[in-house]
Amino acid sequence: MKRILFSIFSILLFLPAIAGERDRITFNAGYLYPNTLNANIGYEHETENGNAYEIFGEAGDHWRHPVCHNFWKGYYWDGGAVYKHQLKRLKNGSFRVFGGAHCGAEQTHVFFGIRAGFEYNYVFKNNWQFSISQLNTVNFLKGDLFRNGIMLTFKIPL
Repeated sequence: MKRILFSIFSILLFLPAIAGERDRITFNAGYLYPNTLNANIGYEHETENGNAYEIFGEAGDHWRHPVCHNFWKGYYWDGGAVYKHQLKRLKNGSFRVFGGAHCGAEQTHVFFGIRAGFEYNYVFKNNWQFSISQLNTVNFLKGDLFRNGIMLTFKIPL
């Protein structure tokens, strides 16, 4: 765990040295069905035509009932990459569809999967972005087979 945290800290520390004006750090959180809280951090690079690539790491918890004794028993973590294609450019925002792959672990079981969805980005005057995403994931091997839900994202330029 210490190695993972040190790696993430090192990447975040040296990322501004290689980042351009279209690069962003993304923070998002949301609820996925069934009974899953999800949070992720990522790095997004936007191309000249509005499309984007993102690499991310995420953690979540799939709780069971009763919640008081079983909340932290269904945790998972994973990482992956996503391609985001811009469908419509608006005055202060954009609408994109995305698709990608991820892999990770749920307690002791390894899984891999695919994800797809769409997002609406709103750009503020200081170039920060707020995004609402609808996320669909399909996992193979272990873990939840399907996770679907809404994610709220803040994108901070580097």
